[in-house]
Amino acid sequence: MNTTDTSVMETTEVSFNVETINEVIENIHRYLNKHKEYINSLNVFPVPDGDTGLNMVLTIQGAIAHMKDNGKTEKNSGEYLRDFAEQMLLNSRGCSGVILSLFAQGFSQITANNDFSKENIYKAIENGYRNAYEGTENPREGTMLTIMRALKEKYAQLMEKEENPLVIIQQTIPYLKEVLDQTPEMLPVLKKAGVVDSGGAGFIILLEGIDKELSQLAVNGISLSSLLRIGRTTRKLLRKRLSELRKSPFAPLILNIDFSRIQNSRLVETLQSARNLLGNIHLNHNNGKTVNREKLIDELQEIDDSWNPEIKNKYCTEFVLESDVITSKDQLKEKIAHYGDSLIIINSNNKYKVHIHTNKPNDLFDDVSKFGSLLFTKVDDMKKQHRNFLSEDVVDYERDKSVFCIVSGKGFAEIMKNLGADDILCYGKNKPSVNQLVKGMNNLKAKNIIAASDDSDILMALKYAVSLCKSNVSCKRITTRHNRK
Repeated sequence: MNTTDTSVMETTEVSFNVETINEVIENIHRYLNKHKEYINSLNVFPVPDGDTGLNMVLTIQGAIAHMKDNGKTEKNSGEYLRDFAEQMLLNSRGCSGVILSLFAQGFSQITANNDFSKENIYKAIENGYRNAYEGTENPREGTMLTIMRALKEKYAQLMEKEENPLVIIQQTIPYLKEVLDQTPEMLPVLKKAGVVDSGGAGFIILLEGIDKELSQLAVNGISLSSLLRIGRTTRKLLRKRLSELRKSPFAPLILNIDFSRIQNSRLVETLQSARNLLGNIHLNHNNGKTVNREKLIDELQEIDDSWNPEIKNKYCTEFVLESDVITSKDQLKEKIAHYGDSLIIINSNNKYKVHIHTNKPNDLFDDVSKFGSLLFTKVDDMKKQHRNFLSEDVVDYERDKSVFCIVSGKGFAEIMKNLGADDILCYGKNKPSVNQLVKGMNNLKAKNIIAASDDSDILMALKYAVSLCKSNVSCKRITTRHNRK
């Protein structure tokens, strides 16, 4: 852990210009972004769609984009953080982004007075936790909320002996990691999957970024798809008869696995037991270990099943509703709760940010639009994200949205480019194949894509390509005077 210069931080009131605050937040954002794939690799709750880290990064990124050009340089740090938290709420993505934003909102409500003394920071942390907990529908232990509460409790303990609030936060991090290691015991789905909570891990990494702690995490491990394949191979190997095991070419591979590259604690433990069993067999010393074979097979099957659940509600749906008709979160909840699960509603004045998993996002949008104006909508296909997450050929998203145009002429392509298309497939006389369309969309590395074609005959191939693409894709027809009927 880096040594912190306490002499720099004894002032309780902090004032920077907007440019300086932006720079500090961008550095924290870069630190979180650096570790997003590690966070994604732990994402099994509430569904294993592998985007917890991405959603946290995009939530902060969206707030940065909206705050950069606000033109108000006279704000103090407390006021700026309050407004930044408001933008986090409006730009929050997924459960992890929403809960993180709720914490930021509660925290910044207290520090808006620009008091950053250790006592006021404690009040801010306490209010942040309370705001996140009360704003989460069906809050669960073993999640980011548990880590937030642990931060509050440990901070209160440490502040009795330490004056500097940043040093106190720094000293809480080892304890928070201990609590994080206990999350599988609090949430059965984590224990079955062999991982700690992804949101909790992301929150700790964010604290490390705030503390400018640049310690490296082991993020260059074996990919999830490869780990699952190793587990399945081991399971098949254990089902073989003793004579077949001795001859199997896969047994030496299991015996020489580098466990330091595997982040999944339960899988490591199970594979180590399998290695011990296989090692004994190859040495012709069974030592009664065959009785454990079925248990190991069941363990490996459970791990595999935990990463391949049935996703009942297909679409992760979010929207911001501005309404003078809806007067409370409870009122809005009564009107939309039947559409799905994982419902989270947060509000600021007459704006309501909603997250829900549903199979009918369009019906939901039609319904809520009766009560006001939809300022923002987003629909992610969780089944498609899950397939991407478990695939060996994973697309590492680099942007949230992209526009992909398929046109026949170079002139039309130039027009689309000038209108803001991110990529254009100019197919000329030969219409593009499904494979070309899939490759073009995957190359964008965008989580959400609007794919538009100038020829209706291409739409069928495009729709099939969408089913194979790693991104969430909405198909459109480009209508011009030339092709309008």
